[in-house]
Amino acid sequence: MIDRACISLGELCNLKCSYCHFQNEENGKLSGLSQEFESNEMIAIADNIYRYVLENDIPVFKIGIVGAGETLLQFEKIRTLINHVKEKQYSRLQFYTITNGTVFKKDMLDFFFENQSIIKLNISLDGYEELHNIGRERFKDVFKGIGKYKIKFNQKPPINCTVHQETIKHRDELHNFLLSNQFKNVTFSRLFDSNDENLVVSAIEFRDFLNSFSDSPLKLRQLDPNNQRKYDCTMYGNLCGVGRTNIFITKRGIYPCGRFYGNDAYNYGAFDLPLHDVEMQMKQMKSLDDGECYYDKYVAGKGSSQDENSRIWRITLR
Repeated sequence: MIDRACISLGELCNLKCSYCHFQNEENGKLSGLSQEFESNEMIAIADNIYRYVLENDIPVFKIGIVGAGETLLQFEKIRTLINHVKEKQYSRLQFYTITNGTVFKKDMLDFFFENQSIIKLNISLDGYEELHNIGRERFKDVFKGIGKYKIKFNQKPPINCTVHQETIKHRDELHNFLLSNQFKNVTFSRLFDSNDENLVVSAIEFRDFLNSFSDSPLKLRQLDPNNQRKYDCTMYGNLCGVGRTNIFITKRGIYPCGRFYGNDAYNYGAFDLPLHDVEMQMKQMKSLDDGECYYDKYVAGKGSSQDENSRIWRITLR
């Protein structure tokens, strides 16, 4: 049963982060063409999802507005979508989006504040300036955006922090930075598919890194016992939802997850394909044990896992 989707608003981005697996020109994921959804297409996607939700009596369907570019460059489309969801009373849909935090305007923050019960706003921050700028850009501008969020929401935003080898090496400095700057909600994500293989983190290394925060006052989504058996993505330390619960919706079509973007062999069909038809195709995918990453097992390794440590049964709290 599908119960979560990511919608990629397009490939337009104002940054060129060195380890972004979407913007890496060597991997062929970017089309070089305009891939931005129109507002009416976003509405059609929401309508399609909600029909499926009602048909299958799904209590909550989570939708991430993310993708291959900077989401807030498409802010008006997000606003149109959420206003449509409110008008139609699609109460079973829960949204979130992730921004690099560099393009905030007052009307954007006002909108997210007023609609925080429907859509949550997260900011990508990889730590203090030297650590952040290893793979991303413009730390000072990002931190200014975080300051604007705090003024509006009266608290620091939830952040998404990419974990690479330098993150692990400077774990204590990162922890101190997050605490001293009053960040509370953190989602760590494992770096993969980077053109700099020296930065890539294995699943075992990532698991150990997460476990090192078990006694921290930080609230980590991965260490919440309620999340440890949910199908989502091994990039976050959860179980892989490919072929089970997850889809990635783009202008180019619907894919099993973001790592498959641009791979036509795994394109389920048009972005507005009824989800019942998508589900039928998902059932034809190869079997996967809990804890394995489908992409690592069947695509990256072409039949055998490229990452011998990709198997994680659970995040064990210490």
